[in-house]
Amino acid sequence: MSTPIELLYKYEKLLTEYLQSNSFTANLLITPVSKFITESLVIVFVLLLSYEIIYWSGIYLKLWDYHAKDIFGEVPIHCSHVYVRLNIIDSGNVDRLNNYYHLKSTRNNFYNWKKINELSKDIFKLNKYIKYYFEFSPEDFEMNDEPEFGSTIEHLRNKILLLVRDSDYLNQFSHKDLSIDDVKVYNNRYQEVEALENNNYLSKCHIETGNTIDVVIVI
Repeated sequence: MSTPIELLYKYEKLLTEYLQSNSFTANLLITPVSKFITESLVIVFVLLLSYEIIYWSGIYLKLWDYHAKDIFGEVPIHCSHVYVRLNIIDSGNVDRLNNYYHLKSTRNNFYNWKKINELSKDIFKLNKYIKYYFEFSPEDFEMNDEPEFGSTIEHLRNKILLLVRDSDYLNQFSHKDLSIDDVKVYNNRYQEVEALENNNYLSKCHIETGNTIDVVIVI
């Protein structure tokens, strides 16, 4: 069994051979001092690179948090406009709708593409989503407690509900009891924005300027 010193010696030998294989780096090994400095810098570089890869991979995979997140907190910028893809389902298909968006929000949902397409054909009343553009002016958020954060989820639901009622085509799917509770909003991660977030701001719910989000009306 190799001792740590033997392993270190083998690594140093391999590193020396690698550096000597290139004419540029070989010149850095001419003297013992230059060899020591060069190999030390290479080792430090490899260790730092390994640390950064592991650290940021862990943050991406949500294994741990960014170390300075409490110091450098993200400040949301208010959402000035958004594109909405709208579709409609029957109330009996809510569970299947939840499954549909669970699959869409899953990483590497390419493997679920067939199931997603099958659910889409089965549950939605419209063959394709209808895409709308919503712009938010100061009148849409100046009454809020923190107008600098822009419009709220509830305000967006109300705008969409008004659109459904005023549209000659969409109104055929409407009914007198339709309310904002029947307007399901999904953020840019395909996650449903629950009713408890109604008073929260779009930018704090992962709905940002220029995003295309899904909205489903439950009838």
